[in-house]
Amino acid sequence: MVIIRKILAEGLRRARVANIPQRRIVVDPGIGFFRDERQPWDQWDAAVLVGLASLRSLGRPVCLGVSRKSFIGAILDAPDTADRLAGSLAATAIAVVNGAAVIRTHDVAETRDVVRVAERLRRGVPR
Repeated sequence: MVIIRKILAEGLRRARVANIPQRRIVVDPGIGFFRDERQPWDQWDAAVLVGLASLRSLGRPVCLGVSRKSFIGAILDAPDTADRLAGSLAATAIAVVNGAAVIRTHDVAETRDVVRVAERLRRGVPR
């Protein structure tokens, strides 16, 4: 996560220099990108998801897209993206619990329900 945090912090610095209003910026750790070549990509992406909370210190909302990603296929041994819905929903729930504020997805209705539950449990308070 150190590499990703450094890349994102540099992007935020460039945005400040370019006078982009901070309120218009979200950060995305780029699941599937920025990988340290010494670590298998599915382990890298899983570690990014687990360490997502460390990006909160950047002070911007975190955007994440895990829907049907290859790392889910590797974990589930599901080469066909059509077989990755459950894994995508599980990864989305983990992302929300770990601080993701914006979720990109292929399966909007199912993901909306998962996000609602994950947000409620993250807050730990009844509605």
